[in-house]
Order: sequence, then C-alpha cells, then structure tokens
Amino acid sequence: MNDEDWLVRHKGYPYQNTLSGQSNERFAYYTADAGYDFLRSANYKVGAFIGWAYYSQSSDTIGCIQVAPQDEPCLKPGETRIVGAEDTQWNAPRIGLSAETMLTERWRLNADIAYLPWTDFKGRDYLLLRPNTTFAEQYGNGGGGVQIEGLLSYFVTKNISLGVGGRYWAMWTNKEAENRHCEPGCDRLPPGFAKYSMERWGTFFQASYKLN
Repeated sequence: MNDEDWLVRHKGYPYQNTLSGQSNERFAYYTADAGYDFLRSANYKVGAFIGWAYYSQSSDTIGCIQVAPQDEPCLKPGETRIVGAEDTQWNAPRIGLSAETMLTERWRLNADIAYLPWTDFKGRDYLLLRPNTTFAEQYGNGGGGVQIEGLLSYFVTKNISLGVGGRYWAMWTNKEAENRHCEPGCDRLPPGFAKYSMERWGTFFQASYKLN
C-alpha cells in the first residue's frame, strides 16, 4: 500500500509518503439476477438480465517504510506489525447480456457482461500508528462499473460438467465521495472529498451437476 498525504503539516512537513505491505485479505461477494432468453436454438441462447451485486473486502496493513520525509521513519527497519486495516463494501444494480453456445457435443462456452449504472460505497480505514484511536469513515455513490465473465465447460457426463473461467470487475464512485477523519469523534474534523474505485480480475474453476 502506498499512502501519500499533501498539505497535512504534520510536524511541519507539507508532504508524507509511506509504503506498507498487506496481509489477511478476505473478500466475499454475491450476485442475484433474473432474465429472459430472447434468442434460443438447439446449440445457443442469448438473453438479457437485471440484478444486484454485492462485494466486500477486508485486509490488514503491515510494516511501514518512510519514503518522505526520510529523516523520521514511521517504524524500525524490518518491523512488520499491523499498522492499519481497511474494510470496504460495494452495492450496485446490474443490467446485462448473457450468451451460451455448444462448441461441440461436450464443450460449452458461456459469457456474461453487465453494466453497473450506479454504485454505493462504504469503507472504514483504521490508522493504528496514532496516540489515539483514529479511523476514517468513507462514503460514496453514483459512479458506475462493469462486470465481465467467461466460462469454458466440459461435460464429463450428461449431468456433470467441469469448467475454467475468467472474470473482470470494476466499480467506482463519483468525484464527490466523502472521507471523514475521526480523532476520536467523527464530528470533530470536517469531511474531505475523495473518489474511490476497485478492480479485480482472475480465473476460477467450477464444477456443476444438472438435475434431470
């Protein structure tokens, strides 16, 4: 994690920059959709859907290397204790298209693409290298996002299939999101404006069983 602060005037410094690692990352998500296939044949189908997406992520920040100013290190060299934590939650409606085709008798290809016309974001950033309990409450909405997913499946039997796929998710708020520091009360410091975004991509494996 790269943490930069401008015009903070902490101990007379107008700019601060630190580097930290991350650990104990946890995330959870779900999507719920309802749709209709407007094109259908024996080998393919194409449909539209509408639904909802939820995504949450938590992680700890470990260690601290002071990039600037260099004359006042935040931790001793090699020290890797937890210095912060971040909890985030995203909610968004989804509108998209889904397509499926049988490439051969046993191979099937699925693809989904969804547009997120609006997002709602909530986060809390814990800062543990402070004399008092300090955290930042983060809020944002508006913005948008996109979710893309593809899956290639092989039918081992008529009812059992194994597959490998890839997905890309991106969500963001508008430029008027809020970041309110709490030292220790959230009403003591005025909010600052911010913009939040997330990206996640990767592969996954899937096994499914179809009931007759």
